[in-house]
Amino acid sequence: MHNTPLALLQVPDFHEIQNFIDNANADVLVGFLSGRQHVETKHKDDSGEYKNRDGSKASFEGMETAELAKILTFGSATIPARPFIEEGLQSKKEELKKEIGVQLDQIKNGKNANWNKVGSKAVGAVQEFVRSDYYKSRVPNSKKTIDYKGSDRPLIDGGDLINSLEFVVE
Repeated sequence: MHNTPLALLQVPDFHEIQNFIDNANADVLVGFLSGRQHVETKHKDDSGEYKNRDGSKASFEGMETAELAKILTFGSATIPARPFIEEGLQSKKEELKKEIGVQLDQIKNGKNANWNKVGSKAVGAVQEFVRSDYYKSRVPNSKKTIDYKGSDRPLIDGGDLINSLEFVVE
């Protein structure tokens, strides 16, 4: 009788291993698709005119949502950085890891993984985080911004930005 562990005596099929790796190899990307235009919420001043934050007459030309998200994430000369995607995902890290584990178990059991479920949960985590009071208490809006949009909720004005957050499975 020899002392070889049972696991070493069971040689896995190379094709089974390759199929598992192929099925488990997925990237779930969360962000804003290029080309989508952000519809900025325009605010009227006391005279009923639509104005920009600086008081000039508002233009209804937009920018790409992805560009706006980049500015809000990294900040600018006048906007503080609020890395909402990264911090939103981090806020639900354990729940997301658990869902990834569930999908890997599906593959181990010979079934297909539902990576869309992971993506949906990730988008929901970011949206919930943005709607929380996290930035309101840590990186609040300036008085000028609050006066302009009539709200002290950072990252939320008309809801176009956060509602256009998407995921892609590759």
